[in-house]
Amino acid sequence: MIQHSQSLPSTLYLRLREALVRGVIWGFIGSLYGMLFVIFAVLSDEWEIPVHPFLFSGVLAGTIGALIYSSMRLAVLMAIIISPVCAILMLFSTTPITPLNLLFIIGSVGAVAGALYGRFTTNSRVYRADAKTLTGFTAGLLVALGYVVFSKQLSNVPLGVIIGLMCPITGLIYVSLAPTFIRAFGNMLPPTGDGALVGFGVAIFLTLCNFVMVHSIDIDSTGAFHELVHHVQALMPQAIAGGVVGGLLGGIFSSLFFNHWQDL
Repeated sequence: MIQHSQSLPSTLYLRLREALVRGVIWGFIGSLYGMLFVIFAVLSDEWEIPVHPFLFSGVLAGTIGALIYSSMRLAVLMAIIISPVCAILMLFSTTPITPLNLLFIIGSVGAVAGALYGRFTTNSRVYRADAKTLTGFTAGLLVALGYVVFSKQLSNVPLGVIIGLMCPITGLIYVSLAPTFIRAFGNMLPPTGDGALVGFGVAIFLTLCNFVMVHSIDIDSTGAFHELVHHVQALMPQAIAGGVVGGLLGGIFSSLFFNHWQDL
């Protein structure tokens, strides 16, 4: 009894520490989710995508967020490679590069780098990227469809609050579905294909972020897309804040109420 009573505070401390760490990780992913969400929402209007902007952005933010989560080491490596390449292309190109062309060029570079990583790195979880991508797509789609159903009731709700709700719900659906998806779809692609998938997704995220950031350094680099970039920059603070807060709370909730860490 004495040993049990002494171990209870220690157990609670470990659970709370794990919940806090998980919340910080989810808060970081939430900031990425918020950034992706607002960029894709604005691009949806720019490209005149024939679906609700938040459906388009919610699905892609969930999918690419899951790709980044698939292999954080590869994501960091891609940031080292892709960000300088993207900035150099934008700053030194003789004519402004459109977002779509930039995504194609840098996405191709990312896919090749990711494929090489998957081929020659044996101690990475990148091999689960196919299943995680499908899980992220499914979670993003379900949550985005839920928003569309209630879009009239939520029309006056600030964007940051909407992201703060959609982000953790997407995450909780993701961790609920991921084990099943990994068992069912974990071997669709070889490690080279999984690496290429993650490399492409991370490259897309970094390209979009660089497109917005380089505009602050050289306004001419974005050509005719000044208004688009200004719109994204105006919405970005509340989008990131909503993603961080929503992700933090979702991560804590996930860690406290799931029986084990979702180390997928």
